[in-house]
Amino acid sequence: MAAGVPPDVAQRVAESLVESNLLGHDSHGVIRVPSYLTMLGDGRIDPKAQPRVARETESTALVDGGWQFGQVTARYAMELAVSKAARTGVAAVQLYQSGHIGRLGEYAHQAAEQGMVGLVCTNNHTSGQILAPFGGTARRLSPSPIAIAAPGGQDFPIVLDMTTSTTAEGKIRVRQARGQRLPEGWIIDAAGRPSTDPADFYGPPPGSLLPLGGELGYKGFGLAFMIDILSGAFGGSGCSQANPPQLRGNGVFLQAIDPGAFGAKESFKREVAALAEYVKSSPVAPGFDRIRIPGETEHEARQQRMQHGIEIEEDTWSKLRAAAAELGLK
Repeated sequence: MAAGVPPDVAQRVAESLVESNLLGHDSHGVIRVPSYLTMLGDGRIDPKAQPRVARETESTALVDGGWQFGQVTARYAMELAVSKAARTGVAAVQLYQSGHIGRLGEYAHQAAEQGMVGLVCTNNHTSGQILAPFGGTARRLSPSPIAIAAPGGQDFPIVLDMTTSTTAEGKIRVRQARGQRLPEGWIIDAAGRPSTDPADFYGPPPGSLLPLGGELGYKGFGLAFMIDILSGAFGGSGCSQANPPQLRGNGVFLQAIDPGAFGAKESFKREVAALAEYVKSSPVAPGFDRIRIPGETEHEARQQRMQHGIEIEEDTWSKLRAAAAELGLK
């Protein structure tokens, strides 16, 4: 708010960032505040913009985010998809000119909370390319994350939230802030050599993330490639390209599916719950305490952090304090 963000928008972004920390996704939590403030100062975020529908049919919409915070635009776009799916059974929305939307699982879960299957995937609006293609050494794609959530009668939301690279860029940022090395297989340096030093990723010259899968990285690369198409080719945001525009954000594809349209409004939840119970009944392999299904690790992290608090590394805390002081806050 001290930086000129309207109170309701500031509240929306703050809730999203803290919830990411609570769920253990520190890469999408308050570590983002300094960069968001920089983007505000540079005019790359318009905190007073109103998302608008640029084009629509009964079951689709193209939404111009106006370079508002992604936490605002993505929630608007998914709510639009859910309302359309309630009438048509299946709906899809393409969002462009949106700021960084943060944790994708938040918006997939938004649909699941309303009894629908939610799907969200994103590219970086032609830029933000930090992923090397399988067999390559240069940045060509965004990490192209994807999230899918389903209603299922569990004690926690069933949410798959993953990136198609070995890790999210924010996790490298967190490890760098904590003075930690990276696991092997996460990045290569600018010459294409494996590295565990976060500085080799950021450069100069910058290195690249590797696609998910290690020796089978063509699978992660293939998924990233197709998500780039879904998130960019329908219009507005565009796919990854050479010499992209300077304004960076997220191109987002969102989908909502109503199980009721298939005559499965209640049976869907029973099937999902039964599947979870069956999968979790598997004998446990050495080194594991139990089977965890998508969303369960985040649920456990939230319970633990709600009780014991969120740990913020000193580097991030110092940057938050410096940003507050610069804005005249104590």
